[in-house]
Amino acid sequence: MNTSRTFARAGLAVAALLVSVATSFAKDPDIASYFVGVDGLATIATGAFATLANPNHNRLTFLYAHTYTATPGINHYHSKGIFRYNPTSTFANPIVHQNPNNFLPEGNIAPLTLSLASGGAYDGKLVAGIFPVSDPRHGFSFLTIVDTGKLTGFGVGEPETILLNSSSGRWNGSLSGADVHIELVGLSAGLNVGVGLDLNAFVNPGDDFHLEDSFNFTPTFWTEFNAAPGIYIAQFKLTDEAAIFADSGTFEFRFEVIPEPSATAALAGLAALGLVASRRRSRA
Repeated sequence: MNTSRTFARAGLAVAALLVSVATSFAKDPDIASYFVGVDGLATIATGAFATLANPNHNRLTFLYAHTYTATPGINHYHSKGIFRYNPTSTFANPIVHQNPNNFLPEGNIAPLTLSLASGGAYDGKLVAGIFPVSDPRHGFSFLTIVDTGKLTGFGVGEPETILLNSSSGRWNGSLSGADVHIELVGLSAGLNVGVGLDLNAFVNPGDDFHLEDSFNFTPTFWTEFNAAPGIYIAQFKLTDEAAIFADSGTFEFRFEVIPEPSATAALAGLAALGLVASRRRSRA
């Protein structure tokens, strides 16, 4: 069995014992959260557009891995930045557009909070960190991106093999020979993307990072410590300079800067003072 692992098990396994029974569905710490694969589905199998060509066939695909420590048999991917037939169009006149559910964390889960870093290259910056197992953002906060080839070589029934072959093996094809790049599409003002000691690896749309066909890539998203509170977004797509695979659609990561508690309390105090003053004036 291939014993290489994306994340160490020990610390997170101990943490998992400290939370409620809901953590039986916690992310498997041995498997990365984010993968790059290639879509091998040639035709749509079910639904209103069954038998039509899959608009993502042979495209690079960005994948979020839903993995479960206690129930690995339900491990599966969610694809991001994919194209689909617009559900308002018809089989006779299908219209392709990008699926709007291209953001991470997905659904109604809150953005990843940026918190103050201490030490290292990002000392004093607000940086995306790892959330506790009990937080729904936990799995999404592991920002390392790897190729689906990292899931090969495991035994039948192992969590990695189950994930690789989920969705009837739609994304279990090889990236061998590809020259994969991750390219910046858009970046909120004030948000920065570092790679290792390069704090500004992505600055302008079109900036990219060379991954090849086998990679373990971890971007660091950060702002200055005094960044304005609010939501910050980084958008990317995947390209293949070897032209074996077509480009992915755009996918995005969402982050949030939250006001410091002291600043929030001060603002609340000022608001309360203003309300008292207003009441006093109204009684005069």
